[in-house]
Amino acid sequence: MRAISRFSSLLMPLALAFSISFPAAHANQEKPPSVVASIIPVQLIASDLLDGIVEPKVLLPAGASPHQYSLKPSDARMLTNADVVIWIGPELERFLVKPLSQTSALTIKLLTEEMIHSGEEDVDEHEHHHDEGQHEEDHYDEEGDGHDHGGVDPHIWLDPHHALAIADAIHAALVQHFPHLKALLDQNLDRFTASLIQQDRALMSAFAPLSDRGFLVFHDAYGRFIEHYNLMQLGSVTINPSRKPGAKHLGELRDTVETSQAVCVFSEPQFSSAVVASIVAGTGAKVSEVDPLGQNVVLGAGAYQRFLADFAQPFYTCLAP
Repeated sequence: MRAISRFSSLLMPLALAFSISFPAAHANQEKPPSVVASIIPVQLIASDLLDGIVEPKVLLPAGASPHQYSLKPSDARMLTNADVVIWIGPELERFLVKPLSQTSALTIKLLTEEMIHSGEEDVDEHEHHHDEGQHEEDHYDEEGDGHDHGGVDPHIWLDPHHALAIADAIHAALVQHFPHLKALLDQNLDRFTASLIQQDRALMSAFAPLSDRGFLVFHDAYGRFIEHYNLMQLGSVTINPSRKPGAKHLGELRDTVETSQAVCVFSEPQFSSAVVASIVAGTGAKVSEVDPLGQNVVLGAGAYQRFLADFAQPFYTCLAP
């Protein structure tokens, strides 16, 4: 299988004005800063930039959802002791709004107005493309599942274009606040950028022949990845992972999969494999699991690229004829 190791189009980073709060500096700036990322994907990017300096900590443990998380006393202590806190923004981690308003740490908010609007433009273009004779995207929702972002897609780390912009923002903030680390931060950013551009070329090339292979998702969170690689999501079958659907609802979901003519249905680790199997039974659709939070990726140089490869692989494998 050749996919993930080939290369195709050049990726240019976004020039975005990220929201950065610069409070009073901590006492000794010659020591490596204590860095806390809100979620694992942000930690992965930060760990690449901080390689050889310090290993960033992460607030949410593997398996936890930023949509429904509540801070524990140990989390509060981690934030209190942090020099730097990096998060997506209130659209994803609403539980951090109040704690971060009270911290003395440097805080870096990654989801900006520019990035929000760039996502809206991508969605508009995608919908226009499918209105012209391909497929209309439908959304099949059970009950509220805690994924309401106010119309904003905050899953920005799934688009390599945005990942480069995230790295630029973290680098700029750290260099400004910890100038003694500039040489190593510059070196790490250069390596990260070159490696990710190369990887993005490979994925663009791999996905190009699969742009007409339709699929459904259980969690409508991959829009930025899907738009970036011009993949064809036909709709989403949103179910609450904490509630087992009844027989009638399972039948309705099976009908949805069958009528959509999806070749693949993507689930996530929190969804019961038995429920997934019931939904696709008799439809002819394949099933694959994706992990948008990178629970098993090792930190350090190349961490985000390993995450992106792991996330992309099920799409390629399941959509391939």
